[in-house]
Amino acid sequence: MEQHSSFNAWVWVVIALIVGLAGGYYFGHNRGLERGTAQGIASQAIADEAQKKQTADNAAKAVNPFEQTTINPYEKAPANPYKNIKLNPFE
Repeated sequence: MEQHSSFNAWVWVVIALIVGLAGGYYFGHNRGLERGTAQGIASQAIADEAQKKQTADNAAKAVNPFEQTTINPYEKAPANPYKNIKLNPFE
C-alpha cells in the first residue's frame, strides 16, 4: 500500500507542476504581450514624430531657394555683360 500512495503523490506533484507551468506561461505571456504592445506603440509614436519633423524640414528646405546652394550663381558671369554690345547698328 505504501508504494501505491507514493506513486499517487508523484502523479499529483507532476500534475500540479504541469498546471503551474501552463498557468504561468499563459498569464506571463499575456502580461508580456501587453507590455510589448505598449512599448511598440510608444516607439512607433516617437518614430512617427521624428518622421513628421524630418518631412517638415525637407519641405521647408525645398521651398527656400536661398538655402539650396552655398555658391554664388553669378560667380562665372563676366564683370560687365554689356561691354561687347554694339549700340549703333549703323556703324
